[in-house]
Amino acid sequence: MRQTALIVEDDPGTRHILSSTLATAGIDCIYAETGAAMWRRLDEKPDVIILDLSLPDADGLELLRQLRQHSEIPVLIHSTRSDEIERIIGIEIGADDFLPKPCNMRELLARTRGLLRRTQRAAPGRGEMRRLHFGDWILDTASRELTLAGDQPTPLGVSGFALLVAFLEHPFEPLSREQLSRVLKREYVPYDRIIDVHVSQIRRILGKQADGSAFIKTLRSQGYVFIAEVEAVN
Repeated sequence: MRQTALIVEDDPGTRHILSSTLATAGIDCIYAETGAAMWRRLDEKPDVIILDLSLPDADGLELLRQLRQHSEIPVLIHSTRSDEIERIIGIEIGADDFLPKPCNMRELLARTRGLLRRTQRAAPGRGEMRRLHFGDWILDTASRELTLAGDQPTPLGVSGFALLVAFLEHPFEPLSREQLSRVLKREYVPYDRIIDVHVSQIRRILGKQADGSAFIKTLRSQGYVFIAEVEAVN
């Protein structure tokens, strides 16, 4: 099945370059030149969004914030607004990845394909349909829903889900930033803070354990470790 990217970008030259690049991997493209157009094109159910932050009628970060209130669609920010603060804010409010303009188009294609692979839902096998219990939380790996003590599911995003599954599958085992980059199908780049920001977001969502400690501990010069018992439940 062919997949579709929604390119939210007001510059026609950039739209052309992006669509030509994605077409080489068989990814179809639809376009939105404004924030208002983005909301309309979402009815066509794209598989991924490539989002510029500077649009004629809206701020891309605010669009992303609103989008995350009701959608888990993966979002890659592609923008000239690429200083570290913008990158951190973008990831914290729900972006899955961030690439500055201009960037290597092969890297953008690889990042986009990685996001699409993370969201593909093959029919889960019997062994894959499991619910992982830790603290007061349950992560349903079939529905990708994270729930606290029977409350409504808590949004995680595709990157947050992938990282949390990795931690739950390896409790008390140190995971390096390079290993976590592979989980997200990203090339590991030292000092790239994308992984750190995603982990901080997961920490904020999970809160504290009963003893007041965090679920995920930072290991200096090593990475991170999940420090709670994990149980598979029916």
